[in-house]
Amino acid sequence: MGKEKEIVYEKFLELQQQVHLKNQKKIRVGLKVNILLPLVFLIISFVSDRSKLVFLVLWIVSLFGIAFYLLYVEYMDFKLQEQLMEFGIMEKEAEAQALIGNEVVQGMADINNARKEVEKDIKDFRKEFKKEIKSDIRTMGGKLKK
Repeated sequence: MGKEKEIVYEKFLELQQQVHLKNQKKIRVGLKVNILLPLVFLIISFVSDRSKLVFLVLWIVSLFGIAFYLLYVEYMDFKLQEQLMEFGIMEKEAEAQALIGNEVVQGMADINNARKEVEKDIKDFRKEFKKEIKSDIRTMGGKLKK
């Protein structure tokens, strides 16, 4: 009986990993389509003599459709991971696996860190600049008094 549960557990875990990998591929394809399909509509609208409004509407509808598709894939993967946590297969403290890959998540974290550093540098530069302007105003004021 214990051996059967272990086999079912391993098969379920393997199935989840396969579904997760398929979802990652779906996200990659969705992102590529998100770039290419609107470009196709845009190119067709400029090349053809037909109404630009039709292609604009198709472009907007395609963007919404692709966005909803990507949201659906992400939501279904999130729900699958939530069920694994509920069944005790994944630890509850464990963070859900990202569909777009750890490189992208790490890249976004690096971008956020760089943004914070740039904001800090800008604030420091503003402080220095204000100090310099105040000292310039004082020296100009002193020269004007003379």
